[in-house]
This record gives sequence, structure tokens and C-alpha cells, in this order.
Amino acid sequence: MPKKSAIPHVAWRDGRPRFSPSQLLRGQGHKGRDLRHADGRWFSRGEAVDWSDAFRKQLADERRSARSAATPTGGRASSRAPAQGQPRSSGAARERYYTIAQMCEDWQRSPRWRPGEPKSLAASTMADYRIKLSILERDHPLVWSAPAHLVARPTLRAMFEELWAARGLASARGVVAVLSACFSWAILRGKARRQDNPALKLAMELPDPRVRFGTRPEISALVAAADAVGRPEIGDMVMLAVWTGQRQADRLQLLATQKVNGRRHFRQGKTGAIVAIREAPELEARLARAAARRAAVRAAALLAAPTQEARREAEIRFGHVVLDEAPETRYARQEGRWVPFDRFHYADVYAQVREAAARGVYDDGEIGPAIGIEPVAGENRRWLVAPCPSVADLRDQDLRDTSVTWMALAGVTIPEIISVTGHTPESATRILKHYLAQHPAMADSAIGKMIAWYDGNGETEFGL
Repeated sequence: MPKKSAIPHVAWRDGRPRFSPSQLLRGQGHKGRDLRHADGRWFSRGEAVDWSDAFRKQLADERRSARSAATPTGGRASSRAPAQGQPRSSGAARERYYTIAQMCEDWQRSPRWRPGEPKSLAASTMADYRIKLSILERDHPLVWSAPAHLVARPTLRAMFEELWAARGLASARGVVAVLSACFSWAILRGKARRQDNPALKLAMELPDPRVRFGTRPEISALVAAADAVGRPEIGDMVMLAVWTGQRQADRLQLLATQKVNGRRHFRQGKTGAIVAIREAPELEARLARAAARRAAVRAAALLAAPTQEARREAEIRFGHVVLDEAPETRYARQEGRWVPFDRFHYADVYAQVREAAARGVYDDGEIGPAIGIEPVAGENRRWLVAPCPSVADLRDQDLRDTSVTWMALAGVTIPEIISVTGHTPESATRILKHYLAQHPAMADSAIGKMIAWYDGNGETEFGL
């Protein structure tokens, strides 16, 4: 016989929880069932409490809806107090069932979620947060509908592990991080009716660090392949990343007017940090060729503009340092040429160029003349870009870390690095910890400095 439980609507049988509807609820169509997760695991006691509270809120909402539907149109609802045992519609009752779903909705109405407001989240950040919250709502509806003040840390740890198994560690950590930010916001405003953040201190496992930066041959192959396959703007983006250390979104939004006195000025969309970076000769020459490529097209677009407004739009469009220069000549695709990239299309084109660099690009008589590279053995053709298989896993995001690593290998200090890239000292140190620990040049440099100190009769005593 099920053990009598203090949790409403939940009975315990051999230590396992089961939904046990009353006779009234059975008459309304509810049926008893075991309280398990989708993978078959039984609810813990805390999860059973959360489920019970959410179910009671659902019943209360259904009763309120039924009373509202029963009130005659144009009439007035009875002002009598509800009978004993019936849910009240007062603010206190509503607050009792302030769910995580409501908390997340309120959070998204706050000034931080209003584009254009001071200190508001970046549009890409808001989009990412919404994706994470939709995963929470879809994969864990019981947590989503649970009262915010009752959700326990063990419940969220169990949710994290289920997300980890279903969607991977990075995605699971992301969902919990967004939920934690929401809880922090609600707690500070007294909405969650609790002082502790249950999404903190879950002892979440860390993913293995991504240890990847581009070597000089890999970067050269990537830029050469971009030029060889007719997508030189991807080569421009690679050079911008290596010689400025900026994020992809900031490079895509870079305007020609952001160059002042030989420096490229970036206002980073993610952090708001402002950096002014002297343009290296390699980058200056590369971007000068990019401007020359678009000069005639820009002039034609301005001449063809039918109105002053259209002319202003063309000026803004061609003000971007990097534009989509797709060599598509079909009429239906002309509107897609010479426009700023969105991040999804850019990712597709970058992947195509990277694949070309990995496989190599050979002269087929259409791409362009051979550049003096020896023919492939046994074949009557010449490589325009020799294969570089190792570049196949080099992501655009790795290019920013490449910039940090190259600067460190050149002897640049961490304060100097962060003045260029906008990293925090902690994140810059973390990057160098992963990358430079594996680079023999750093070990050689360290031993070389030690030898020089020793040969110079370096002292180990202080005060001499």
C-alpha cells in the first residue's frame, strides 16, 4: 500500500513517488502515474515537491479560468470571499506561485534587454540567451513551471546532468549559466522570494580547453586559398583577426571611418571596450587592395542611386571594410553582392575557403595562371595553393587566440596584449597558459634568458 505522503498529490510506494489523484481529480480525467524522468530515473524528493507545487498552480489556474468563464458578459464577479480551501486570486497567492517561466519573462522585460539602452545586452547575446531558455522550457518543463522560491540546488544539478547527456557539456553549462543570471536579477529585486541562487555552486564539470592557434603556414594557406577561389574578403577577415585580435562580429562591422591617424578604432560589441590599434604594414596593404577592388563598384552604385536616401544607403553599405564579394553573376543573385555579411553566411563562406586551403587549389585554366609551383606528381597541373590539411579544424574564433599567441611569442607582455585585444588579464593569461605551455620557443626563450643571467654572474642574494 502506498505510504502516506506530506506532499500533495504524491504517494510513495517502496520509496518511489507516484502521482495519486483524488477521486475528484479522477472524475476530471486525471490518471495516476509514476513520477519519472524521460530516461526512466525516479524523481527525488525535492523534484517531487517541485512537481507537486507546479501541479497545484496548474489546478489553481484552471479553477480561476473556469470562474472567469462562468461570469456573465458585462456582469460583475461576486465580491464574496472564496470558500475555505478554494485558491485566492490575491497578489499573495499569485506571488506564492511565481514560477521560473514568469521570472524569465520578467527578466526579458528589464532595461538590460532593451536595445539602445545604456549597458543593454548585445543583440547576439540576447539571441543566445533566448535559445538557452527555450532549451530549458522544452527539455525540462517541470523545472520551467516550478515555483522559483522552491527550486532546490540538487534539482538543478540533476537537470544539468540530463542536459549534459542529451546536448553536450557546453550546452548544459550555457543553460545553467543563463538561468543563474536570471535568478541573480530576480533575487536582487525581491521577485524570487529567496536569498540564495540555486543555480550557483553546482560543481559543474568544465569542458576540455580548446588548444588551437594558427601557425604561419596555416594562416598563409588560408589567405592564399581565399584569393585563389575568388573570395578575397575572407582573406581580409583572416588578416584583420591576426593583426588586430578582434572578435568576428566586430571585424564584420568595422567601417572605413574607424581608421584615424593610422589606427583602427574598435568599440567591442560584447564588452563595450574601446581599443585603438596601429595598422601593421601587412594589414594596411591588404585592406588597400580591398578598397581598390570595390572602388569602381562603389562609384557605379552611387551613380545609379535614384534618390538621395538610396545614395546614403549605398554610402553606408560601402563604408564597411569587409563586404560579401560573391562572384555570382546570375541576375537573381545580384542583390546579394557587395553587402555586409551576416554571421551565418560568413561562417558558410569561411568554411568553404578553409576546405579549399586544406585540399589545395590547383590551376584548372579558369581560376588563374599558375604561380610557379611544381606540378603534382603524375598529373599535368600546377598547384596555386599547396594542400595544408592541418588547417581543416581552424575556426574563425581561433584567429583571435592566434593573435594573442603570436604577440606573446614576439615577447609582448600581457598588459600590452590586452591593450590591443581588449581581453581581461585573467582571460589573456588563460589563453597563454593553454597555448604557450606547449610551444618550444617559449621554453627556449626562458632557458636562453637564464643562461644569459648565469653567464653574467647573476646573483641569488639580495642586498649585495
